[in-house]
Amino acid sequence: MDAQKRQYFYLCLLAGLLFFPALGARDFWAPVEPRYAEIVRIMFLNNEWIVPTVNGDLYTDKPILYFWLALLSSKLVGAVNEWTVRFPAALGALGVVLTTYALGKNFFSARIGFIAAAVLATSARVIWEGRWAHVDMVFTFFFALSMYFAARVVLRHGTDNELFLSYALMALATLTKGLIGVVLPALILLTFFLVRRDWRILKEARQGWGILIFLVVVAPWFVLVTVATDGKWFTDFIYLHHIQRYTAGAGHRQPFYYYFKTLAVDFLPWTIFAIPALFTYKLRSKLFENPTALFFTLWFVVVFVFFTLSDTKRDLYLLPLFPPLAFLVGNYLDDLAAGNLAQDRLYRGLSLFFFHALWLGCLALPVVARLIFKDAFWPSLPLAFTMACGGFAAAYFVSHRSPSKVFLATALTMALAVLTASVWFLPFLERYKSPRPFAVEVKKRVPASAALYVYADAMHDYNFYTERAVISVAASQVELQRLLLQEEPAYMIIKERDLDRAKLIKRERIVFRAGAHGRIWSLIALGSRTKP
Repeated sequence: MDAQKRQYFYLCLLAGLLFFPALGARDFWAPVEPRYAEIVRIMFLNNEWIVPTVNGDLYTDKPILYFWLALLSSKLVGAVNEWTVRFPAALGALGVVLTTYALGKNFFSARIGFIAAAVLATSARVIWEGRWAHVDMVFTFFFALSMYFAARVVLRHGTDNELFLSYALMALATLTKGLIGVVLPALILLTFFLVRRDWRILKEARQGWGILIFLVVVAPWFVLVTVATDGKWFTDFIYLHHIQRYTAGAGHRQPFYYYFKTLAVDFLPWTIFAIPALFTYKLRSKLFENPTALFFTLWFVVVFVFFTLSDTKRDLYLLPLFPPLAFLVGNYLDDLAAGNLAQDRLYRGLSLFFFHALWLGCLALPVVARLIFKDAFWPSLPLAFTMACGGFAAAYFVSHRSPSKVFLATALTMALAVLTASVWFLPFLERYKSPRPFAVEVKKRVPASAALYVYADAMHDYNFYTERAVISVAASQVELQRLLLQEEPAYMIIKERDLDRAKLIKRERIVFRAGAHGRIWSLIALGSRTKP
């Protein structure tokens, strides 16, 4: 096996350890996971492939591709469960890791590509999203792969025909998350052409064929869902989830500086190397003379500025800029290891402070966890021990001026930490995060013929775990009073704090209550003819 094949093998092994073990070991956690799971469950039951719905309503937030992938994995195993719904995200994460390696190998070196791919794989946000039922890792994979083929053409590493693959992948990214799948690559490429003033490449881009390929991939489902919903899906998708979300901060309004504070946390532990790398490779006029460095710099800058200008901000939106950020760290660590850069005070000071703080903090973690949750000491111990050992080892290698071993210790620590957290710590949190036990009891006690409501909550946990397609939401005390006085038997799920505020509900109406540590729910009987 040659060196590059070994690197692919090691990256697949690393990604396999990070994203796939115990993927279905915990229940769905609100708000997004239960929603996606319920969409897939309804599609699975109805053999529906065109129109996504949740709780009886049309779902217009995202296009269909992630749900198709989850539906296919569910069809293969014969059920919709935590593993099948998260599996596409894990595959997307693996794809992004391998694409990052391919980009690095093509435009820097195989060694830098390997380091950058491992850095990206073991960064906090990628680990989290790769094990979570969100569309963003699948989107980032299609986006990054489209940029790979576009970069090969623009930087003269491939043939012009590879642009066709780039257009098709932009279409798949659009089918995953929306128009951002074509807008982001177009903005990056256009900015590159403007800065370089290389209009020859733009003329050779075959936009006509590109538009045709894009429409061939995207149009069939968009047309089918638009016709099936009399235009409502498309109208809501464009207006509410594109125009309004970008300009009016629908649902996730954040201040302008939001990403300046979240990106540093999301890229941990590698942020401590990115900071000295930025000071080392500071922007200079020579950047414009190096097309490769310029391309990846603009990739990062365009994505960061685009989402910073949006009123709606979420930390996971910046996943598309993680590959160029990983190349910054990959180049820096490679130069340190090769002796091309001095191990200056900024690098050594930040690294030593971070890793010493890490292992000392992890020694205290089980004690702190026990203060918050009385029985959390033993479940948190494997994670704390792993992180403490890894932090101490990394600090030791920093002090002994061995950047290669610092990199290996950091990556291995993150991989082992994910394994220990997935096997021991996250399942422990189930009792505080999962609605499944309460939902199973609700399913036993509430007849299928009786209406079920939830008070001031629409997270879809209970849709999935009670296997009810519709659970109506009572949004106010006025509506609650009407339901209490109606004749028809019905039931309602209500949080403990809402139950305390709702003075209308007599305690004898409580059928049962369950939960832990501030997450207590009650099932109450509604209507004059319902027997509590």
